[in-house]
Amino acid sequence: MALIQFSNVSKRFERNGEQFWASRNINLTVDEGEFLTVIGPSGCGKSTVLNMCAGVMKADGGTITYRGKQVDRINTKVGYMTQKDNLLPWRNVKNNIGIGLEIKGISKKEREKICDHYIEMVGLKGFEKHYPQELSGGMRKRASLAKLLAYNPETLLMDEPFGALDAQMRLILQDKLLEIWKETQKTVIFVTHDLDEAVTLGDRVAVFSKRPGTIKFVENINISRPRDVVNTRFSDEFTKAHSKLWTALKDEFEMEVLR
Repeated sequence: MALIQFSNVSKRFERNGEQFWASRNINLTVDEGEFLTVIGPSGCGKSTVLNMCAGVMKADGGTITYRGKQVDRINTKVGYMTQKDNLLPWRNVKNNIGIGLEIKGISKKEREKICDHYIEMVGLKGFEKHYPQELSGGMRKRASLAKLLAYNPETLLMDEPFGALDAQMRLILQDKLLEIWKETQKTVIFVTHDLDEAVTLGDRVAVFSKRPGTIKFVENINISRPRDVVNTRFSDEFTKAHSKLWTALKDEFEMEVLR
């Protein structure tokens, strides 16, 4: 049984009294321990799919199951890292990372131990007492990632987490994320607009069509692991996968421009 299954999932929204479909008939399975990347044009429902998987938004058609049970409320088995870091400005790094543990009722002593572990893992040791406004963009993303991991969810939902960073910092954090994924064996659904990023990170890449978004196709990425996020991009396997995916994406972007 797949860990997560989307079966004919659709979602509509209303704007100015008119309804429109963000996504239609999404069919997708995600296996336990898989790193799935998702890519497609803006507004095609990629983030909406994550919201529905997290249970913060309900589908208007079809079903989403997690370990065989329908997701019809907040899904506590997943952790969600959005495009914004959502760090509280009045809390330092360690206290931000420990928010989820406080909500769970974990003792202060145990929280300290867990937070220290993930601060070390993401490379923020020495910055525990710094506040968000004292951190660079890359460090804030590291803190957000540590916050996500400290909650210890089974599945990580990541919505363009590195999109606002410069190219060099993106590579550094992509590499760090792959290290963490290898160590923790979490299931990951990672939404991105960056095709290089999608191919570099993913076991599979799910390509969304333009709105109303649906799964156009899913491509297996046959690149051996562990992966070097720089050198991987010079491999024949990367070039083949990238070319195939770009052909499909280019059609969707061109149709969107012509609308």
